[in-house]
Amino acid sequence: MGVPVSKERATFSIAADIKSRLEDEVPKSERSRFVEKAIDQALREVTVNRLKRMLDELPRNSNVKGESIADFLHAQRMKWDGRPLDVLEGKNDRR
Repeated sequence: MGVPVSKERATFSIAADIKSRLEDEVPKSERSRFVEKAIDQALREVTVNRLKRMLDELPRNSNVKGESIADFLHAQRMKWDGRPLDVLEGKNDRR
């Protein structure tokens, strides 16, 4: 049995032809779950594409000879996030 997840009602508009196709293909009792899954997949794709763009924008090589890829990415993460690495890794929770 899964962990209960709170649900919220959402109101949005979709094209009439898409609504019609949804109603034709997905039983009424399964539509919310179907739409939720479709939105989740689309948002994951947005996140993956954002990460790909970020990786594409990274410099082709680091300025420090011998720097590992992991060290370089940790340094980039700190630049992007603005928090020290120990906080990002959960070693120094400053709440």
